[in-house]
Amino acid sequence: MAFGSDENISGPAAVLVRKKQREAAVKCWFTSSGRAIPLSMKLRDENGEIVCVKEIYVKDCQKKYYAGNVSWEYKCRIPLRGKFCEVILLFQPETCCWKLLVS
Repeated sequence: MAFGSDENISGPAAVLVRKKQREAAVKCWFTSSGRAIPLSMKLRDENGEIVCVKEIYVKDCQKKYYAGNVSWEYKCRIPLRGKFCEVILLFQPETCCWKLLVS
């Protein structure tokens, strides 16, 4: 069979597919070795208003490949609307784009 259902998908890739992606404007610092460290970001909420996140706490960073393209996956903790949320930031160095993955 050439095609399958999503019921057979397991592992980390299955989690990323089900999360909603949002574009984010991220202020980051690039080290002399080329590593990107996110510092703060701005994004639009459901109502179209711009939300500013002034602190990003990076817990883990991994290099991932999606469809042959390299991406850096940052597991972060951010203060949002008075509480802390666990999110994933994806940085795509080829396009210099940041995506925020939320559930």
